Amino acid sequence: MLFDDGRILFLNRGDMEDAEGICLRLHSPVKRGPCLVVEKDWELGGVRGSSILRVEDEFRLYYEVTLPDGRHCMAFAVSRDGIQWERPELGAVEFNGNSRNNLVDVQSHPFNESCVFLDPVAPDESRFKLVAHSPSQGGMFLFTSPDGVRFTRQAGHLLRFILDNHMTAFYDERARRYRIYTRGWDKSRGIPPMPGTRCVVLAETDDLSKPIPFDENAPDPWEPQPKWLNTEWSGIRRLNRELPIVLRCDENDPEQGGLYQAAVVHYLPEVYLAFPSFYFTYPWPPEGQFINDGLLDIQFASSRDGICWDRDLRDPYVRLDLPDGPASKMMHMLAGMVPGGGCVQQYYVGGRRSHGEGRTDKDVRVVHETHYGDPIALRLEQRMDGFVFAESSYTGGRLVTRPFRLQSPELCLNIDTSASGVARAALLREDGTPMDGYGLKECGRIHGNSIRMPVRWNGRADLSNLAGQTVRLLLESRAARLFAVYP
Repeated sequence: MLFDDGRILFLNRGDMEDAEGICLRLHSPVKRGPCLVVEKDWELGGVRGSSILRVEDEFRLYYEVTLPDGRHCMAFAVSRDGIQWERPELGAVEFNGNSRNNLVDVQSHPFNESCVFLDPVAPDESRFKLVAHSPSQGGMFLFTSPDGVRFTRQAGHLLRFILDNHMTAFYDERARRYRIYTRGWDKSRGIPPMPGTRCVVLAETDDLSKPIPFDENAPDPWEPQPKWLNTEWSGIRRLNRELPIVLRCDENDPEQGGLYQAAVVHYLPEVYLAFPSFYFTYPWPPEGQFINDGLLDIQFASSRDGICWDRDLRDPYVRLDLPDGPASKMMHMLAGMVPGGGCVQQYYVGGRRSHGEGRTDKDVRVVHETHYGDPIALRLEQRMDGFVFAESSYTGGRLVTRPFRLQSPELCLNIDTSASGVARAALLREDGTPMDGYGLKECGRIHGNSIRMPVRWNGRADLSNLAGQTVRLLLESRAARLFAVYP
């Protein structure tokens, strides 16, 4: 997980036990443009962003590479701050007569989707895991590596289904098992002419050396794909109910909508965040121009356990660019974040072409050329813990948090009142009764914009005498945005 402490984020109403004049609002990140672009000859065969992870004191941004000669590889760039990225010379894969490049060896196995993660419970020789998928390879399979540079494919398959698209894989230290969020096809909600729509399913296991269990008797399964009937993968088909659906569109979404590519992050012990792509599907020919076409932006969801997700805030988390921008028609978030400097860096891929642009035959996939300067990944900058804020009205509002335990000498707020807003706070006992000396009248004015603003009562911020006590926070404010509480 990204953080392991008691901070309180205001992601849904469950973080507030009482609120008047308060609205929860999604806080969109700032687009910072491309952070890594195609600039090496070995990237001209095609690139696709994969995932970001921390390795000791640096971060790695992994991406898939198809070499001009057709071989399949991975590659990664490294960064200390998540802003400036460089290509290390790894010496693992030879290209044009030398191996002074950043290519990662995956034994030339072809796949079209992947996620790399560090396994905290694995032995050193297999601590790097690469979960990959390819219909032509029979579904989802696993690579392991001691260094994240040279991977070895493990025998067998994790899942023998057509999954497709970006997945998120990690070891969940809270659930003590591996979790893989990937794509399913929900047959209960079709978008003609397709009898189903995109959704996110969850695969769980405590042992990645074995096939992941699924419900073999699930109702209404998909038929095997005709194109694979006469091959060794003749049984491969889409997922419907064989694994639990955890994110999907409902009656509050446009009927043309689908959700997939969840980009899940285990953010805090009991906070999971997801940034799924919302796909608005256009009609197929003859009414529409192309097959399987439409636009995609990025939404937001949160969860306490990674299984039951809240989508109360459905405005786009990342909106499409203007027509001349790098992501004016499509975008997908990459798995992983880079925290630091009062911000969280996130990364996404995007395009100026719609999902099916140029595709007029359902069995033909349009291949677009890769050029120097094409973005490999684009960077987003989000305020630390700033995904959602509790906003008080201009005429005033109040909220009471759920109980929490004081852990530090100071209680700090991630808050923005700007100039026209103001706030004051009071501490309440766990049962909601006031604590003497820590009321609204004793609280100093909370004013301005800060990631960590100490709250002072009677001119003092030191709460050492209350350490370990369980309290609630009452905040009365006007025109203020409260992002987080740091106890």
